[in-house]
Amino acid sequence: MHRESFEHMKRAFDRHLQPLPAGRVIEIGSKSRKAEYRQLFTKKGWTYIGADLGEGPNVDLVFEDPFRFPLEDASFDAVISGQMLEHNTMFWLSFIEMARILKMGGHMIHIAPSRGPEHRAPTDCWRFYRDGMQALADWCGMELIHAQTDWSRGDIERTAEVRPRSARRLARQVTFEDSDWGDTIGVFRKTEETGACTGMDYIRKFAESFGAAPKKERAA
Repeated sequence: MHRESFEHMKRAFDRHLQPLPAGRVIEIGSKSRKAEYRQLFTKKGWTYIGADLGEGPNVDLVFEDPFRFPLEDASFDAVISGQMLEHNTMFWLSFIEMARILKMGGHMIHIAPSRGPEHRAPTDCWRFYRDGMQALADWCGMELIHAQTDWSRGDIERTAEVRPRSARRLARQVTFEDSDWGDTIGVFRKTEETGACTGMDYIRKFAESFGAAPKKERAA
């Protein structure tokens, strides 16, 4: 975890979670020797669970499947991740699971890069912007209550050449200028039951369109 990621998480925690009663939080993709997110939450009285796809430091729960969590509905007050989404091959499916295990009114905080070199762990698939966070909110029945990106100086200068007002708006978002990863931060609140969300509606429609054909026939 790079230092900016911890600072972004701390700022989001202080602004959105600190005013709330301490609860249960799960970090998806928690493997880390420093366990900084854990310390941030436990110092404030939260019960922290770290989940990942393999055993290791800061991992309390090992998932066999990144898209199906062995956890009950509405069992956490907060769900967080830092530098996980870009490595997740089908992050939109994991996001539905994260929404499912979150209590109504609970919060998610996600941090993911908008740029930076390829860093496979074991894959590196995606980069994220503010609109991507909004798309995930719409997909999963969430309200996006905060989103920002650490744009680079070059991003702002190029935008200023054609849209000066937009460039000034981008500059106001920046917390860490010219960081290597240009993190995008999304803070969400659950406002809709996951089973009724847009994403699940599409998944059901896709499943129905294939009917009940055997797997071999569908794969042919």
